[in-house]
Amino acid sequence: MASRIIVIATVRRVSRQVARWFMAIAVALSGLTLATESPPDAAVATQAQAILEQTTRPDGPGLELLIARGDRVIFHAARGSAEIELGVPLRTGQVYRIASITKIFTAAEIVKLAEEHQLSLDDTLDRYLPDFPGASRIHLRQLLNHTAGISDIAKNPQPGFFARKFDTAALLAQVAERDPAFTPGTQQSYSNGGYIVLGAVIEKVTGKPWHEAIREQLLEPLGLRQTGYGDNATLIPGRVAGYTTDTPDHSVRNASYIHASVPAAAGAFVSTANDLFHWMHALTDGKVIGTAWFAQMSTPPTLPTGVAAKHPYGLGLYLWQVRGKPMIGHTGQIDGFASAVAYVPSAQVTVVVLANDDNADARTMARRLAALALGEPYDTPVAIALSNEELDALQGSYRIDDKTLETLSVKDGQLLAQRTGRHAVPLQSTAQGRLYFVPDELSYFQPVHDAQGKVIRLDYVEGGDAPAQSWPRVDIATSP
Repeated sequence: MASRIIVIATVRRVSRQVARWFMAIAVALSGLTLATESPPDAAVATQAQAILEQTTRPDGPGLELLIARGDRVIFHAARGSAEIELGVPLRTGQVYRIASITKIFTAAEIVKLAEEHQLSLDDTLDRYLPDFPGASRIHLRQLLNHTAGISDIAKNPQPGFFARKFDTAALLAQVAERDPAFTPGTQQSYSNGGYIVLGAVIEKVTGKPWHEAIREQLLEPLGLRQTGYGDNATLIPGRVAGYTTDTPDHSVRNASYIHASVPAAAGAFVSTANDLFHWMHALTDGKVIGTAWFAQMSTPPTLPTGVAAKHPYGLGLYLWQVRGKPMIGHTGQIDGFASAVAYVPSAQVTVVVLANDDNADARTMARRLAALALGEPYDTPVAIALSNEELDALQGSYRIDDKTLETLSVKDGQLLAQRTGRHAVPLQSTAQGRLYFVPDELSYFQPVHDAQGKVIRLDYVEGGDAPAQSWPRVDIATSP
């Protein structure tokens, strides 16, 4: 399942940095604002439209983008094709699979049930699913923050698994067969299986299918009529077709089929940009759960001393940073679709990105739009041509870790980067010497030269903000 539902999240132990992050969120949610002056709405909309046009084309898979301040939408547009073979254009208000953004809704439902005293986040799983292996050692909170040790590696996967329709009991049995990834509470590893288990808990507590419980308790009171279970057989007005450009030549292909029952409570929902905006606004404004409960959703877990994870994750929410400011939300990626929803509490900025191409980088686009709305936009790479000598100097392999290399090569004059086990991706160089991915990426490589001008390492700056990771050049030379 992990190979088909692709969203990676990590959490880390509470530290001074996380404490500062949480304090910043608490201040923002209390109604205080920072002194930074926001750019005019019209300027943000103009720049966002330019980004949309630069990163899409009318006859290919496309994007729908939304930016809001408070309860006011300041930009909302779509560009691309909703159905390429029939020539149907994308327009705002259409319905997309949102994959792992579903986890926000699943987590909020569990937290809502806790708020109503129908369960406790610190209950062990055996109270609800006594036959699940190791249930007495797994707490509901650990399922929510990916520290329960539920593996996403299926045992004896069967051909056609993703096309089959499963009920919750059958899917739960499949998850239960897996070997534990680790002892609960000792590590963190993103787990779709853990959220499938949470769906079964919702059904046990409410006596209803997990998605019906969420619809009745969370969606209907907010009027979110275009959000819910994306049943493949049901006719959903405005539902767009999904595609992939994750191919060796980056050509467009129809997405592989995956039945909505497979990702289940980990990723089965569909939604619209407007619904996701209103959902995030309601969730962060205390209209879904109380502010104290939302604070728990926005808090990373405490892991054992010496155990650290790369990205903080709360209860169904990533805890990001953009331009030094806390940003919460989630990404989603499933066959044919990529998505992101994000909220910057200090500026009350909400961003929604929906794509009908599973190779789209929705997270990068969300970060770019959020920074734009904050008045601190990221640079847009302006490519320059490199000489043959400059291209040759970059070719080689650079070590990321013991198992992974980043290999730079040149084909037909185009500089390419290929990570171990992945397709080659084109790179563009800027006047500052940075190497950006094509078409749009905030992360970049900065080649480092020795005194003789030889490239000895790549410094990789993830997300355009993070401290550089140094990847030394190695003598292994391979081509994609």
